[in-house]
Amino acid sequence: MGKRLKGVTLTRQRNWYVAHRESIERDELIYEPFWRTEDIPSFGVKTKIPHFEIPYRIVHLLSQNELWAYLELIRNPLVIEVYEQYALPLEETLASAEFLGVKHPVYPGTKTPIIQTIDFMCDMYDLETGSSYQAAFPVKQPEDAMRYRTAEKLALQEAYCVTKGIHYELLLSDKLRTVKSVSLECLYRHRKLPMHYARVADRWLPNFFGCLFDDRHARTAHLVDRASNATGVKYETGVTIFYNALWHKKIEMNWLKPLKLEMAASDLGLYPNV
Repeated sequence: MGKRLKGVTLTRQRNWYVAHRESIERDELIYEPFWRTEDIPSFGVKTKIPHFEIPYRIVHLLSQNELWAYLELIRNPLVIEVYEQYALPLEETLASAEFLGVKHPVYPGTKTPIIQTIDFMCDMYDLETGSSYQAAFPVKQPEDAMRYRTAEKLALQEAYCVTKGIHYELLLSDKLRTVKSVSLECLYRHRKLPMHYARVADRWLPNFFGCLFDDRHARTAHLVDRASNATGVKYETGVTIFYNALWHKKIEMNWLKPLKLEMAASDLGLYPNV
């Protein structure tokens, strides 16, 4: 059941925020985004998908662009965790609005200020220091980001990040809407192999690499089939292992090409990365 937004009071909103923060700070709780797909209307394609690692955690994405951004972020080896729909303290964004001379967003038809959220807040690994740091990634369409009111809202988010020493980077949809994004969306459901596939994969991958070296110009589907026959598994099992290996970068490809198994391995730019 979604949040009741009609007649929102500061107290009700504060309770939502407290529950959100507790889900971040208490290890025994599963993260609860401030906004869920069922909470607010959206003209985009809203999506709920399993978390990339934590069982039972559902990720709430409010647009197709957020989905593509999420898939890119979680494949970054420096990303430790991703918090979607991350809420900012209201008192701090109100102070920033006053300092910047902008009107703080309010709920329609009321004077109740809306808690501001950043699409993605990430815990990142710093290679130089070995420590972690935070990075914020709002997602917007270029034409939307250029609108005056949207720019004011983004300024509130950036001001918060600046005061907290959080890296801030605006992700624009024209950089996310790519052939690679479509391929990653396909591969995501194969990111985890069933337990009984794990040992099979250890035998299947060397067989696939051998087939690849023997004939790089063969159709990818034929190579998957040959490797599957050599391993003693069904073709469908081989496809699952192939997709899983692509997701985990055990096999690399030319991401400018659409992921189609009828294409030659050479055209897809397939090569081992193990």
